[in-house]
Amino acid sequence: MIVLLLLSLVNVTVGPGWSDPIVVTDEPNSSQPLQFITMDEYDRFHLLWSDYQLDPRIGYKVFLLDGTTVVPDTMVSRDTNSAYLSDVSMGDSLFAFWRESNPVYYCIRSLEDGSEITPVTYLFTEYTNYQEIRICPDSLGRLHVLRNIGQDVRYAVWIPAPGSGFIEEYGWMIPEAWIIGMLLVDGDRVHLILGDSYQTYMYMQYDLEGNVTVPLYDFTQDNWEMDRYPGLVVDNNGDLIVISQVLISGYPHRYGFWRLNGRTGDLEINAKWIVVSDIPNMDVSKDMVLLPFPDHEKFYLVWADGWFRKILWYIVMDNAGTLLVEPTAAYDHSDEDPEQLANVDGVVDSEGNLYVIYNQAEDEPIFGGYPTFGWFNATSLGLEEEEESSEQGTALTIIEPSCNPFCSSVEFFIIGAVISELSVYDITGRLVAEIPVSDGVGVWDGSGYSGDRLPSGVYTVSGGENCEPAVVTLLNDKL
Repeated sequence: MIVLLLLSLVNVTVGPGWSDPIVVTDEPNSSQPLQFITMDEYDRFHLLWSDYQLDPRIGYKVFLLDGTTVVPDTMVSRDTNSAYLSDVSMGDSLFAFWRESNPVYYCIRSLEDGSEITPVTYLFTEYTNYQEIRICPDSLGRLHVLRNIGQDVRYAVWIPAPGSGFIEEYGWMIPEAWIIGMLLVDGDRVHLILGDSYQTYMYMQYDLEGNVTVPLYDFTQDNWEMDRYPGLVVDNNGDLIVISQVLISGYPHRYGFWRLNGRTGDLEINAKWIVVSDIPNMDVSKDMVLLPFPDHEKFYLVWADGWFRKILWYIVMDNAGTLLVEPTAAYDHSDEDPEQLANVDGVVDSEGNLYVIYNQAEDEPIFGGYPTFGWFNATSLGLEEEEESSEQGTALTIIEPSCNPFCSSVEFFIIGAVISELSVYDITGRLVAEIPVSDGVGVWDGSGYSGDRLPSGVYTVSGGENCEPAVVTLLNDKL
């Protein structure tokens, strides 16, 4: 069966810089298994997936870059219905969590040799609306946890006690939070992104002792429908970047970009659209992975295209959401029919190379899903060379408005460099609009992201670094 599937991979179109994809499990699995990949210090890949060998079980395997097996396909769950997998690595251990209906179990595998550290162990029985446990380790050897109890969101800190579960150091329900929850620990800061009953996002921050350092507040501001699986990452300044699918009535599905000050929680960039067109489709945000380069100045975003699920796309962006690499097909399975891609996960090594695992679902010759592995050589981007050459001899760029103040619209003339986009900030420093530039001219009609007219006031228009911004006054009354 694997031979037949490998033959089908011949039809895959591979993007520049990407390896040929390989199937890494010995047997077919279900159509869309959850799966997670971890890279250890010996450059081996640890794969956890649900629906092991077409049964609702949890599978585990360790393999090398070329697909060579180190630890063969192994069922690590109990031989009963298991689903809703989540995982986390800490030190030399890989933790796997899953549900058997309501009861939650876990096990621990060694990142040293793949051996069993803790066999399947019962954890707790509580109804959860969204079953996955969100977990992130800290520098003190503890796990910070978000999970649902009913539709409420509980935050806790667990101390692993191999063989006997976990000791909960502290924990509580978070008032106002509803169902959705993601978290990221960065040094002594615990960033939490939480949903409310309107499916908008709220932010709060704890320190490592559970003290509130940034109170809970709604940073999305607009009553949009958000997805329950936002991507979180911190940049080299310690600021939090949030990427999420955003659903707005009358608009195509798209990903929104937010940046929050890591120290104060202040909103620095609000709902910048990563890809504004509806092609490539971006409406399956659970099939998305957001990962930093080692410098935390650049970031990968990888996703399986939405309704069609034929292509795995990727972009590279900076910490302002500016695209350094436009949407590019990593793996295009459009010539294979039928075919569905889903459940993307990935990891980046110390050199910035990206490794991904995605599910390749087949309907024939036999129904099943196949964890498919591929990797991207970061040196093929040439970003370092481009950055160095762009800095040499760069003159100060000037943005000159055609009129100031203005009522209906204003033109901006860019002198000294080629800029494709201008950013508009209000008096508080919040990004409120972006202006496309063509042939050195950008036109702004005073509207914001929603398309509505912004209030009268002073706005700063910027073209980025090495650029002298323009300050203009918008008047909504006639001069």
